[in-house]
Amino acid sequence: KQWYQRRVRGNVAMVSVFLFIAGFAGGAGSIPWLMVGELFVVEARGKASSICVGVNWICCLVSLFTYDSIQSGLHPYTFFFYMGIVLISFVFVVLFMPETRLKSPEEIRNEIIRQADKTFPFVF
Repeated sequence: KQWYQRRVRGNVAMVSVFLFIAGFAGGAGSIPWLMVGELFVVEARGKASSICVGVNWICCLVSLFTYDSIQSGLHPYTFFFYMGIVLISFVFVVLFMPETRLKSPEEIRNEIIRQADKTFPFVF
C-alpha cells in the first residue's frame, strides 16, 4: 500500500509540474514576448524586448531561489502564497492593461497616459 501511495503522489506531482509549465507558457511566460510588439514603436522594440524578457527571467529566478525559504515558513500553504501573487497580477492586468487589438502603438500609449492620469498616486 505504501509504494502505491508514493507512486500516486509522484504522478500527481509530475502532472502538477506539467500543468504549471503549460499554464506559465500560456500566461506570464509569454506576456513579455506578446506585449512588446504591441506597446512599443519599431525603433524601441529591441531594447524594450530585452528589458521585458530580462525582468521576466529575473522574476523566475527569484521564485526559484526563494521557494525553499517560503516553503519552510508556510509549508502546507506555499502555493497559496504564489496563488496570491498570481491573483494580484491578474487584477493588475484587468485594471490597468489596455486593450491593444487593432490599435497603433501611439493609440495604446495615449490610452496608458490617460489611465495613469486618473489613477491614485499610491498605485505607482
